[in-house]
Amino acid sequence: MAGNHFVASIDIGTEKIALLVAEKDDDNLRIIGHNVCPSKGVRRGSIFSIDSLSRQITKLIEQTQESFGVDLALFRVNISDTHLTCIDGKGKVPVNEFVSSEDLESVLESAMAISTPTNKEKLHIIKKKFTINESVVVDNPIDMEAQVLESKVHIITVSSSSVRNVENCFKQSNLEVDKIVLNSIAKSHAVLTQEEKNGGICLLDIGAGVTSYSVFQEEGIVHSGIIKIGGDEVTQEIAYAFDTSLEEAKRLKENYGSAKSIAKSEDQFIDFTQGLKKQHQLSSLDLSEVIEEAYLEIFQALKNELKHHNLDSIIKSGFVLSGGGCEIKSIEELVRGYFSKRVKIGTIQRSRISGLESLLTDYKYTGSIGLLLHEGDLSKAKFIVSNGDNGVIGKLKKAIVGNF
Repeated sequence: MAGNHFVASIDIGTEKIALLVAEKDDDNLRIIGHNVCPSKGVRRGSIFSIDSLSRQITKLIEQTQESFGVDLALFRVNISDTHLTCIDGKGKVPVNEFVSSEDLESVLESAMAISTPTNKEKLHIIKKKFTINESVVVDNPIDMEAQVLESKVHIITVSSSSVRNVENCFKQSNLEVDKIVLNSIAKSHAVLTQEEKNGGICLLDIGAGVTSYSVFQEEGIVHSGIIKIGGDEVTQEIAYAFDTSLEEAKRLKENYGSAKSIAKSEDQFIDFTQGLKKQHQLSSLDLSEVIEEAYLEIFQALKNELKHHNLDSIIKSGFVLSGGGCEIKSIEELVRGYFSKRVKIGTIQRSRISGLESLLTDYKYTGSIGLLLHEGDLSKAKFIVSNGDNGVIGKLKKAIVGNF
């Protein structure tokens, strides 16, 4: 089953790699293939061994092709770069009575004309709103009467080495990367509604190696960031506190853990292995206190970042949670209490994608689904003035439909 109407995505994480294959049906996607495997060669969201990761990806793809009868060569891939930066570019041009395609092209080029350091590159250039005559904010100004047209774009830069590492992993396996998307941007497509974005929302994704976030408001995306702490740190704190192995600490976290300290009345003893396979018992209350303290370290780091970038007041609609680190009991309660905001676990938006319920409700595939749903941003467009779909009008119509 081969053809150009298939889309494949690979979500590369510190702990796992998830692959999805979808079939295009007009503007909708139907998942027809899936696979997941342990990750290798990745630490804290960054690739440290191209060989190890490439071999793992090759094996995953071969298994998927054999199981589902598809032929895959082009992939959408995520990236988590702790060196990412975000900035809004602004453009302003005079207009001769009515906004033309040339005006639109000029104002966007002006907004995008921001230089980057030699060791970084623009990963995303996301169109936001247009302003006419310094007062009227619109999505699409074409043919509107104006004297001045302004535009704003959101630019996300990452380290060039991180991008090359992702590309080289696939090149080593004779595969090609279609697009690379920031992890939190990809997941926003999967779990956030436009209404939530308009209201001011923070998507918080706690992975094994890092915690990533993106903040949105009505004008579009505002900021993204990555915190170098994730679920693995919680596991390490458990291992340290109870003098046990990381494997046993992970079992305790997943089977008995609570992100918020439990009440004394709920306390019970849990059997676990300590040291040289000696059987011991620990208090579930003690376990929950260790876990809560570890999570609060993540949230304190996030709170500091939000305050530093003046994002506190923007997040009026609260938080949407995703990632394996948010699968633990009472995580919503802990976040709600710490930030005094509304909180919910993200669920897949079904309007544009369908598939097995077991896939659409499995957090392991959220990133891959978001990659499938991601639409091109301005960094991928070649602005050529014409009336066809490949010209500036066609490109911008596509970009406007996929507004952040």
